[in-house]
Amino acid sequence: MNRRILAAALVLAGVSLLPACAGPDSRSGSSAAEAELAAAGQPFWVTRPPLKNGMAYGVGSMEIYGDQAAALKRAAELARVDLVAQLKVTVSGDFSSTTTETSGSGRDSEVQRSVSNYARSQVAPAELDEIITADTYTDGRYAYALVELDRSQAAARLRRDIADVDQQIEDIAASPLSGTPLQQLRPLLPAVKLFARRERLAERLQLVSMERRAEPASAALRALQQSIYDRIGQLRVTLQATDEGARELLGGVTEALTQQGLKVQSSGQADLLFTVSAALTRKQQGGNYYVFTHSRVSIADADGRVMSSFSKQAKGVSGLPEVARVKAAQAVAALIADELAATLVDKIH
Repeated sequence: MNRRILAAALVLAGVSLLPACAGPDSRSGSSAAEAELAAAGQPFWVTRPPLKNGMAYGVGSMEIYGDQAAALKRAAELARVDLVAQLKVTVSGDFSSTTTETSGSGRDSEVQRSVSNYARSQVAPAELDEIITADTYTDGRYAYALVELDRSQAAARLRRDIADVDQQIEDIAASPLSGTPLQQLRPLLPAVKLFARRERLAERLQLVSMERRAEPASAALRALQQSIYDRIGQLRVTLQATDEGARELLGGVTEALTQQGLKVQSSGQADLLFTVSAALTRKQQGGNYYVFTHSRVSIADADGRVMSSFSKQAKGVSGLPEVARVKAAQAVAALIADELAATLVDKIH
């Protein structure tokens, strides 16, 4: 197969031969195959993106189904994905260990981690607005797009965004704290999502910066985040069962929530009251016992204000009926912990 046929086959297959994102500009050293492609009217970057110091490139292609403009738009979107994927390939090591320097003490409870994970899930990855479409090409059947990113420019903007987030967190840290554990926690809770935003920005910064380094949080910010999670762990919780099904599960739910890191108490002043009702259905099949629960839970503060409520199903399965019931209780506890995380991040301010 000669070079022209090979190049055409690669194009029709949508194959992109992608080099690293940094290095000397190689466009002046086009190969003979690239010269043939250029002579045929096809730009060299279709099969070999440029190499240029401080720049990252991506190529995308899309078959044209009548609407050439739509195909070019989709090709540009795929090119952006390709560019980010190439950057990720060059990041070595455990990324999370280099960017998450705040709550990763190893001492956080499951409930505290649930709060952190929920906050992160509510924050989209940071966009790379600096990516631009450098060139496009169509051959009648396919649309191609070349996108480029000035990595230094993007890194500088991300550092500014991180600095802005840090300032917002520092403003929250200056809030006066008093009262019960929940009252002290309330003014600090908006920082939870800001920390998640900071982490997303730091991930992108490490991805695009020439040094492959994130912007570490200051010792004061790390201490503040740990303080927030410590205060979450200090919240005092009371469980109240409203029907027979809930009373049957109450012991298992209490034990599971305690294991997850909540301070569940049977009497005394509480910061949060979990009111639980549950309808249980039991089934035996194939040597296994199943316990299905339809649970309704409300979360209220010490003044009786309902902050959240939900109704969900859970189940436990085991070869032993008692173990199936315990697993059903653990599943209900997991639902409560997840709802508590959402409540702390989104509903308590």
